Amino acid sequence: MQCHSGVNQLGGVFVNGRPLPDSTRQKIVELAHSGARPCDISRILQTHAGAKVQVLDNENVSNGCVSKILGRYYETGSIRPRAIGGSKPRVATPEVVGKIAQFKRECPSIFAWEIRDRLLSEGICTNDNIPSVSSKSSKLIHPLYFKTVSN
Repeated sequence: MQCHSGVNQLGGVFVNGRPLPDSTRQKIVELAHSGARPCDISRILQTHAGAKVQVLDNENVSNGCVSKILGRYYETGSIRPRAIGGSKPRVATPEVVGKIAQFKRECPSIFAWEIRDRLLSEGICTNDNIPSVSSKSSKLIHPLYFKTVSN
């Protein structure tokens, strides 16, 4: 079996279809939580071992890769790469839909990511079954959705 590899913009070697190690993904999320922007994170991960942040697995991670990992993390709450080959989107259960509607009634200006955090902190969902931010956003915006939920 032949693997196609390449070199990214920063000189990092990658193999198509092979995700970054979880340790690197976790470090990306930690740096983002501490306020670093994707371009800063990319630079930090290039820093050599003598500096403040240790290089993880000698990864040179591009801005685009960092942004993609963070986008997926903000959407799903997971650092794990997506499975290859069309998995079905998660569908919110009636209990979850009801809770989302309740949160929205309590605070009409609530953000989708805040709803996600509450669903997790209140034990209504786990990281494995929480609806994506985009699916919550579309449900919260659509007016017919509220007619069916609030009645």
